[in-house]
Amino acid sequence: MRWFVRGLISVIPGFFVGFSVAFGVTPDPTGLFPIVVGLILTVALTTVFYVGIDKVTPTEPE
Repeated sequence: MRWFVRGLISVIPGFFVGFSVAFGVTPDPTGLFPIVVGLILTVALTTVFYVGIDKVTPTEPE
């Protein structure tokens, strides 16, 4: 699987999970803090999903 496809596939769940958790955990859903927390969680979860996809799928030469 190419790096671009893996990246795109990992950004989508990272975005939804990151922002869902951020808006659920932070006390002010209309402020700037949930957006910042959502972005931080999105980057962290995207990295986790990207590495996880690489371990789950068989490796192919690129």
